[in-house]
Amino acid sequence: MASGKFVANPGRMRQGGEMMEDLPVRVKKISDNFISDMQSYYQWPGLDDDFALEVRPKYDANNQACLDLLTALGGAFTGLRHAVLSNGRHIEGVSSDARDEIDRQMSSLDTPGDSSQGGRH
Repeated sequence: MASGKFVANPGRMRQGGEMMEDLPVRVKKISDNFISDMQSYYQWPGLDDDFALEVRPKYDANNQACLDLLTALGGAFTGLRHAVLSNGRHIEGVSSDARDEIDRQMSSLDTPGDSSQGGRH
């Protein structure tokens, strides 16, 4: 790529977006595994004794923070994939419009007629 020049590859963008499809699913699986693991350890600090009453709120808050992070991460991956695919479609549309306009211009230049109608110079 030349300095100061951007060359988009919509096909690669689409491929990248498609490869991202699995990321939110993976995050959901991690979240489900975390919830399952939390259940295994839930009773360790106790349920209603003084120690449990002291540590359980922080324990629950930490677990919720982890779940919130995973939820946000899954949403971010979904949004990123959507943005990449949308950009690729937009670039393809602009490129197609430009090609159509160039073809129309070339067609009008190739049309026989007198010099007052335009044409190649």
